[in-house]
Amino acid sequence: MADAMPLLRLAERVTICTVEGATVAGPTGEQMARALKLNGIVAETITLKPAKRGAGETILTKAGELGCDLIIKGAYTQSRLRQMIFGGTTRHILANAKLPVLMAH
Repeated sequence: MADAMPLLRLAERVTICTVEGATVAGPTGEQMARALKLNGIVAETITLKPAKRGAGETILTKAGELGCDLIIKGAYTQSRLRQMIFGGTTRHILANAKLPVLMAH
């Protein structure tokens, strides 16, 4: 989020999206929204039920529904072994996004 702060300040709308069962250790969507608010950025938080194809598909579908023009996402928060065996949200978004994605690891 810190890397994206200059872009977030320019945004007309910021939506923090979490997918049930797909979160990792770190701040919740509500905690992120509070941190953004301290920086003068108003953000909406939403929690989604995962699609059959997983969290990546859920996020991309919702981004399309919302008319997003950029996805900002932390990348590769799971272990490499887990990513290799099961794939993951980051891999799915990188392979299937039809809009720009800013990722930081």
